Amino acid sequence: MDIFKLIFEHDLRLEQLSGNHDPRQERKRPSTLEEFMKPVQTYSSFYLTGTRFPEQHFGLNALEHYSALMSTFANSMHVEEVFTPGDAYPLDNLAALAKPGQTFTTQKDKADEHNALFSVDLSVREKIPYLKEALDGGQKIIFAEKAHNGTDLFMFSKDNVYEQMFEAFKPLLSDTFRFFSINGKRAKSERLFYFETWTLERPPHGFEEVFKETVLR
Repeated sequence: MDIFKLIFEHDLRLEQLSGNHDPRQERKRPSTLEEFMKPVQTYSSFYLTGTRFPEQHFGLNALEHYSALMSTFANSMHVEEVFTPGDAYPLDNLAALAKPGQTFTTQKDKADEHNALFSVDLSVREKIPYLKEALDGGQKIIFAEKAHNGTDLFMFSKDNVYEQMFEAFKPLLSDTFRFFSINGKRAKSERLFYFETWTLERPPHGFEEVFKETVLR
């Protein structure tokens, strides 16, 4: 049986994620009406991962339904290929082909080898400062993350594409494929991230199992 987890966060401010944001300095800075009225750009993140039971193999490409899941993901994003400097990868098999630490963009002409966003020597958090320009330009950026038995995918987007992903994954539900939609603000510890190993039938608050009759509120 597969446990698929879609971990989402919305209304993210990139400067808060980078570790360089000091809210005290924000309060000290003189404000103007123009600054007050200017909307703050926010972004969304989506972490795709899963566990195969009873083996307890962890990683997106460790799932029995990996092929169907990734095909559904690619179709929901209307994306066939993603790019690194000099290479193209099919999105519907990305978790199996990607190496942990790789970064991918949905726009081929933006895969610039001189952009630190594509450096394999930097962590996702260290790349946050370079994300804004890419996301504001319409790109979706995907990071390949190492899992215990495979690879997970971590996607950032300017647009909130949660609803289209939610609706796309629902038809995969079966006795051997369970889908959990998880508020990332609630999954901040390793114990909660792997909740399925100790409290699958009574998931924590903010961890919602999706059923065929589940609708977005």
